[in-house]
Amino acid sequence: MKRLALLVLVSLAAAGAVGAQTRPPAKVVYTLTTKDVSVGLSAHTSIPLTLGYWKAEGLDVEVTTLEGSTAGLQQLAAGNIHFATVGPEVALIAREKGVKVKSFYVVSGVTIFRVVVPKDSAIQTVADLRGKTIGCSALTSGAVPVARALLASGGVDPDKDVKWIGVGTGAPAAVALNGKSVDAMALWGDFQASLENRGLQFREITAPFMKDLLGQVVIARDDFLAEQPAVAAAFARGLAKATLFGLSNPEAAVRLHWKMYPQSRPAGTDESRVLKDALHVFNARFDTQRVDNREDKRWGASSPAQWSRLFAIYKEQKLIQGTVDVHDVFTSSLVDEVNRFDAQAVIRQAKEYR
Repeated sequence: MKRLALLVLVSLAAAGAVGAQTRPPAKVVYTLTTKDVSVGLSAHTSIPLTLGYWKAEGLDVEVTTLEGSTAGLQQLAAGNIHFATVGPEVALIAREKGVKVKSFYVVSGVTIFRVVVPKDSAIQTVADLRGKTIGCSALTSGAVPVARALLASGGVDPDKDVKWIGVGTGAPAAVALNGKSVDAMALWGDFQASLENRGLQFREITAPFMKDLLGQVVIARDDFLAEQPAVAAAFARGLAKATLFGLSNPEAAVRLHWKMYPQSRPAGTDESRVLKDALHVFNARFDTQRVDNREDKRWGASSPAQWSRLFAIYKEQKLIQGTVDVHDVFTSSLVDEVNRFDAQAVIRQAKEYR
């Protein structure tokens, strides 16, 4: 009897241990790698939190911010957070360096990063950036690796031929541009839109390879994805629902965001002008997140061919020195599960939202 009782206790303890491993964590920490939580990021913050998309999945999500993709990667690798949004080049470079993280959800089908110059600048080509000063939100920003690849494509050494300065976002960045402390900016779409709302006008300096770059992705540690795949899928499903809501009713998404992040509301008393400026920022980010214009129309999807192309581009531009198996950099194993929701119900909710 004693032996039987012991076996029962061991069995119950084992069952409890398995349950603890498969049960969603009490709190999931998700980090945005920017301090500028604009309306363009509402699908990652205010929409899923306010409408309870994550809560409905059984997740208690804490959204935090850090300045720059490098900082986000470091926190993820240390196990301090569960998910982070970064550029795909960060995932490739991390894997090359032996950091076991991977993408499991593609946020933007095209890159959000770019290099721009003031509209009246004499700079016309990548080569013209030689000897110039390039501003960025922070030196750890995900825009920097993309800008470095762009410079290299035009024969400009990103370490020797240009100067880099972190100028922040918003007003400090506008001051740097207006005061000509920088000649160009490495930034992202909604950051550019916010500067345009301040009266600045830009031209993009680009190269053919830029059109082949994936945009931002959500990454997690390999061990977390192996142990908690349902949690990762549920988290990404909340992002997908929130993105669809925002695309279906941009004005409602903007107003939801203002309630949670009042500092994101542009200054001014002219409500129509304020809303117009906010929608300019909103659309700059959300247009990159559409799936109806992608070959694979599933939310979060990407292919080995896309990642192989990215690797080839960054290898050619010497952003990556070694070899990387792209199948270690991303997984599509959760994509079908992420897309298991009633899209029409989300669209109706968005259209009817008041």
